[in-house]
Amino acid sequence: MSATDLADRLGVSRRTVIRDIARLQGEGVPIRLDPGGYTIDGAEEVKRAVDRALTGRRVLRIDYLNSKSEVSTRDVEPSIMLGGRGGFWYLVAWCRLREDVRVFRLDRITRAEVLDERYPEPDERRLSEMTSALPL
Repeated sequence: MSATDLADRLGVSRRTVIRDIARLQGEGVPIRLDPGGYTIDGAEEVKRAVDRALTGRRVLRIDYLNSKSEVSTRDVEPSIMLGGRGGFWYLVAWCRLREDVRVFRLDRITRAEVLDERYPEPDERRLSEMTSALPL
C-alpha cells in the first residue's frame, strides 16, 4: 500500500506513516518500498499465518531453519509474538517436537501453515515457562 493509502486507512497523516514505517524498519521489520507501495518482505505469508494461529488459538505447523542451516518441521502452539529485540521478531510457542517452550525467530520460519486443531489455554505453569523464555 502507498503511504497515502495507509494514512487514509489508519486516519493519520502521510508523514506519520512514513515516520512509523522508518521506526519499524529500524526495529528489524522487513518492510520495503516497491513501486506499488510498502510491502513486508517475503515474511508476509508467515506473519499472517502466525497472526491467524495466535488469534484463533490454532496449532501452527512451521518449517524452521536453525542457526546451523538445518530445517525441521514442527507443530507449535503459539502464545506470544514480540519484536524489536536485536532487530528481530520472535514467536514464543510450546513446541510439540521438543515438548518444551521454544523461541523462534520469525525470519527463520520458512513456511507456516495454520492447522484446524485448536490448542487449550495455557495453564499457569506453561505461562510461567513462556515468560521465562522471552529473550532479554
